[in-house]
Amino acid sequence: MFQSMRKSAMRLVLIQAAAGILAGAFAGLMFGSAAGAAAISGAGIGLAGSLFMVAGLLRVRTDATPGQMLARVLAGEAVKWAVTAAGFAVCSAGLDMHFLGLLGGFVATLLGYWAGLLPAVLGEAVRPPVPSAR
Repeated sequence: MFQSMRKSAMRLVLIQAAAGILAGAFAGLMFGSAAGAAAISGAGIGLAGSLFMVAGLLRVRTDATPGQMLARVLAGEAVKWAVTAAGFAVCSAGLDMHFLGLLGGFVATLLGYWAGLLPAVLGEAVRPPVPSAR
């Protein structure tokens, strides 16, 4: 179960990274290099939050109770929100980035996250048994 969880988590992060790169390239080509850089930065914010979340989840022991696992998920989500808020604060105020590009890159990583979850939702993890031919 934990190997499958690790594989799924890494797939999520890779899909998010690809979505962010595509968003940055699209924004750069369509709206200029400033928008492209902002989109890549927004994708980086989304990716950083996900990496913190995944790192927390991957540190769960194999003998953890459901309550301990839930505590890890909640702690990971809290850190993810904090990293996201800090990233937006720094990029919006400190670096004076193009906000729509920043938001577009972040949204691309969110879409990548949901696209990465689709196989699990559609039943990749639980396959029905194949009946034997008699």
